[in-house]
Amino acid sequence: MIRVAQAQLFDAKSGQKSSLELEGGHFDVQPNEHVIHRAVVAELDAKRRYTASTKGRSEVRGSGAKLYRQKGTGRARAGDIKTPIRIGGGTWGGPKPKPGRYGKRINRKEARAAFYGALSAKAEDGELYVLDSMSFEAPSTKQAKALLGNMGLEGPVLLVVTEEDENAALSFRNLPEVTVVGPREYGVYEVLRSREVVFSRAAYERLTGNREGE
Repeated sequence: MIRVAQAQLFDAKSGQKSSLELEGGHFDVQPNEHVIHRAVVAELDAKRRYTASTKGRSEVRGSGAKLYRQKGTGRARAGDIKTPIRIGGGTWGGPKPKPGRYGKRINRKEARAAFYGALSAKAEDGELYVLDSMSFEAPSTKQAKALLGNMGLEGPVLLVVTEEDENAALSFRNLPEVTVVGPREYGVYEVLRSREVVFSRAAYERLTGNREGE
């Protein structure tokens, strides 16, 4: 018997709960832990700015003269004051910004498998939701909090919305347990770090519709 992937469908107006059969093969992908780990590492690496920079011996301001004569002082032989072994001297082997893109990479096929594998795992665990009739006449954090309570979500929650859900996005973004993102603003890391993943109806349809021919 073939098991159909399902999400929990919640009607925001009536408060009714039901099940929704997830369309396409995007939600029945077998999760591969190795590929998912590679995708998370690549995503986190891509967020780094790589701007850490230290000054080397030649970049530190100071005299280049030898501190004292080579012999006769009873001290160790020393060069100028900018040596790395002295306080205020240059740093040896410190980080420097590198031009261009570099770091961890993952190919498109692996990234797609990791993304849909993570979504499939959420669907398998019953942590994938589709929120229907999410119409907010005006931004209201109180209404958004009440809606989460009615759904029984504790968070952290990843809420995926579109530009059609602008008032809803403004309402939920004030809740500390909710992270609001657009259709292309999240990846494997955001999916896995959230306990529940909630799609607005428009965001769900865009996900299944845009990926249908791939």
